[in-house]
Amino acid sequence: MKKTGTLTTGLKWISACVLLVPLLAEAGKEVEVPLQEVPEGIMQAARRIEPEAEFHRAQTETEEDGAKVYEIQGRLKDGRRMEVDVLENGRIQEYELEFTEAQVPGAVLKGIQRKLPGFKPTYIEASHSASGKVVQYEFEGMLGDQTIDIEVSADGRKIVVADK
Repeated sequence: MKKTGTLTTGLKWISACVLLVPLLAEAGKEVEVPLQEVPEGIMQAARRIEPEAEFHRAQTETEEDGAKVYEIQGRLKDGRRMEVDVLENGRIQEYELEFTEAQVPGAVLKGIQRKLPGFKPTYIEASHSASGKVVQYEFEGMLGDQTIDIEVSADGRKIVVADK
């Protein structure tokens, strides 16, 4: 009887793995979607974030939990890049805006210089929650002759060199 229970448990575990492996393989994979094929509710959600943005590209990405996210990319009137990430139900997951160095709080820039003296940003993006609060900054730039990506908390206290 114990062997049957163990066998049953083992078969359940194997079945779960068989079901999860394809899902995990798809996680993080971005698929290009023609803008005209993006559901109107998704586009309306993106437009609510920045009504005057010109959207020109869309992708979907499957999260690890299986949720599908539409990444709607475009440009603001002043030419800066933006991306709005919208869940299938129309809820904003986050949005990212290109920032100039002048738009980044001094505490964030000072924190970077303390941890990575000599870092020179070449691209800056501010990630916002659905409520509009900046939750993190992402920087691409040069440290000496090396190109690095860093993620910095909104207050500049936590700085992580990301994988390139």
